[in-house]
Amino acid sequence: MSAPRPFFSYYGAKWASARHYGAPRRDLVVEPFAGSACYSTRWGARNVRLYDVSPDICDLWDFLIHSSERDISVIPDAFESADEFLSLPRGPRLLCGFWVAKGRAEPSGVLSPWYFQYRNAQDCRVWGPSVKARIIAQKPAISGWSIDCLPWDRVPLVEAHWHIDPPYSNAAGARYPHSDIDFAALADWCRNLPGHVDVCENEGADWLPFRASHEIVTSRGRRTGAVSREVLWSRECAA
Repeated sequence: MSAPRPFFSYYGAKWASARHYGAPRRDLVVEPFAGSACYSTRWGARNVRLYDVSPDICDLWDFLIHSSERDISVIPDAFESADEFLSLPRGPRLLCGFWVAKGRAEPSGVLSPWYFQYRNAQDCRVWGPSVKARIIAQKPAISGWSIDCLPWDRVPLVEAHWHIDPPYSNAAGARYPHSDIDFAALADWCRNLPGHVDVCENEGADWLPFRASHEIVTSRGRRTGAVSREVLWSRECAA
């Protein structure tokens, strides 16, 4: 069976990178910087605890986890103006906001040119029936997930596979609305987590002894050949 696909488009998502990190080494996966949770999604993890400080991200995941098939199916298939999706209840509005413009750190309040270019395509590039069908088909896989609005340093410490994907400590990371992080404190916290720990960063980061992992073609790179050089720090603690 093919790997589950992202539930929504998100800036800096790790769906393409997740295969390089390997499958979870514990039954429980914890993502303290949830975003679109593409690591847990790609590996089909069933027991997942998500945390984020963004109310939008937390409310969106709460909607996705607890919504019914009907809640998804009744969302309109297409929009002629932003007012149409902005008038939806909060959960569907947040979901559509990440699908009507691509690779954003916050839900869009407008319909992007990308949306109008591809809204008649029979795939999942932008919001439409194919996206709704994907979400409905994949929803059973997240029935055991949870989401809480907490900063990383207040996340309960439990034996788990910890996937740590904070905003990068560079200009790219500064694009997130919640990017003010004490990386020295985060490094100490990561070193003492119980279980297996993977910490993702970008080339040049030095707040942990990162090693080169892989390269990912950026959205701009599809035209220019630009790549993002990803680095990783891992630590295994026996249960």
